[in-house]
Amino acid sequence: MRPQDELVRVARTAQGELVLSRRQPGRGAWLCPGSPVCLAAAERRGGFARALRASVSAEAVATLRERLGA
Repeated sequence: MRPQDELVRVARTAQGELVLSRRQPGRGAWLCPGSPVCLAAAERRGGFARALRASVSAEAVATLRERLGA
């Protein structure tokens, strides 16, 4: 098993929505699934904006949190 098989890829759509997809074009951020602590750390440290090289709204992160069940 490869290490990235244990992670989920988060990509940003042109509309600014964060989606879970390994096939979505463009830059992506990798996140540990099912870990509220990992998601909170990425949000607190600005990890999504840095990895995706685009601004990420708090609403987009909240929607992602719901999708991950975190």
